[in-house]
Amino acid sequence: MKKIISALISRKFLFVMTLIAGIFFGYIVYDLQILPIKYFIPMVVILFLFCFLLYVGQNDPDNEHVFRVSFVKLINVLLAIALAFGSLTAMKGSNFLSAITGATTQRIEMNVAVLKSSTNYQSLEDLTGCDFGGNVQDSVNVNKTEAMIEDKIGDITVTTYSSYTKLVEALQNYEVPAIIIKAVDIDSLDDIDSGFSDKINIIATFTITVASVSANSANVTSEAFNIFICGTDKTGSIDTFGLSDVNMIVTVNPTTKQILLTSIPRDYYVEIIGMDNVSGYDKLTHSAKGGISCTMETLENLLDIEFNYYAKFNFTSFINVINALGGTITIDVPQYEVVGNDEGYFTTKIGSYTIYPGENTFDAEEALAFVRERKSFVNGDTVRGQNQMLMLKAIIKKICSTSLITNMDEIFESLADSFETNMSDKEILALINMQLDDNASWDIQTYHLSGSDIRTFELATVGNVSSVNPDGLYVTQPDEESIALAQSYIEAIMNDEIIKLDEEDEEE
Repeated sequence: MKKIISALISRKFLFVMTLIAGIFFGYIVYDLQILPIKYFIPMVVILFLFCFLLYVGQNDPDNEHVFRVSFVKLINVLLAIALAFGSLTAMKGSNFLSAITGATTQRIEMNVAVLKSSTNYQSLEDLTGCDFGGNVQDSVNVNKTEAMIEDKIGDITVTTYSSYTKLVEALQNYEVPAIIIKAVDIDSLDDIDSGFSDKINIIATFTITVASVSANSANVTSEAFNIFICGTDKTGSIDTFGLSDVNMIVTVNPTTKQILLTSIPRDYYVEIIGMDNVSGYDKLTHSAKGGISCTMETLENLLDIEFNYYAKFNFTSFINVINALGGTITIDVPQYEVVGNDEGYFTTKIGSYTIYPGENTFDAEEALAFVRERKSFVNGDTVRGQNQMLMLKAIIKKICSTSLITNMDEIFESLADSFETNMSDKEILALINMQLDDNASWDIQTYHLSGSDIRTFELATVGNVSSVNPDGLYVTQPDEESIALAQSYIEAIMNDEIIKLDEEDEEE
């Protein structure tokens, strides 16, 4: 046993062990492109020089410096352990990064719904031999779901209706005992019949997998590019279709070091592009019923731009990122017109936090309540969009700080289950390397598309709502001048021009 222990702590064994750990660590760092070359080469040189010095420092043929040799051996062992741990940590961070990048598929949840008053139908099996209803606008997914239902209970008949208004009426008039409907559509049916979602039971759910949006790749360290940011409050898997509460364009120019955040109201009344069997105008948020690709095509048509990438998150990721950034985020809150007082303070619906104008330091829960609040403001959704941009701006600045960018594995881990993007891990690592390399300060400008509230009786993805809701529905009519300004700002950033928006421009 003594011989084995002696061999394990011999200078030659420790040198070989540390050398192997160092080579492995160097390979991992190089392969993952964690450091720029100008830092990587000196790191390798210093690392292996240190290994050699530790080897020389253990040379004591006459046993005259036992304490020194023991201390050097201890340092040698700790270095080998540190290198092994560093390699595993880097690989772990890479795995998390791979998990959130390169998204290739999306999931559509299709529900079978019955009226709560139809007490005879408590399970899918209770519908054996019954007729089902579906929306012809979603016939592809309805047909796929029909096949999956038939695998469970045998042949069924599905009657398709021309709009969701007709489908809702068919269910309520007992023309069909059950309907097949996309999960993301259920909340919007409350626009047709207030409280409709509370009148139904979901007795079965089926999942359909479809292709996601391919990236229009750019050289992210030298070319300007556009990212569509989609934020949803939907819980569960991030790759599932969900209506978006946050719709934002991030225009990044790595040459001029300028970023433009352009926010679009969720209720913007826009022409829906890219959804099967749907044409016409609807709320922007409803475009997500056709997947993130539909929302991107709709915005590309509205603003005459081209997206390179998308990034999708839910509010779970929002909390996790702030916790990974140290647990707090500081925001300079403007003095808005608020409901109930002239001093600009307001109390959030979520968490009942009272927030005053001026500099505020929020923990993750307070930050989430802040960006989701809208009913406290006279210009509700417009102000919420502005607050979301303030928060994103603060998060970007904090992530770009040198002290945090070297600890990105924790941030990636916090995002693993609640964030996805079709950017590749190599592209994100290239951006991180660039930031480490030049340690540049980024200038972040913000702009919010504006409009006015109007009533409409037509929603392209729902159908004519006037038969149930005679007052119509509120949407935001786009302001054409606001759209033109947004186009000019995005084009300027893409063309390497420097823009500077004053506070009045940013708050439009």
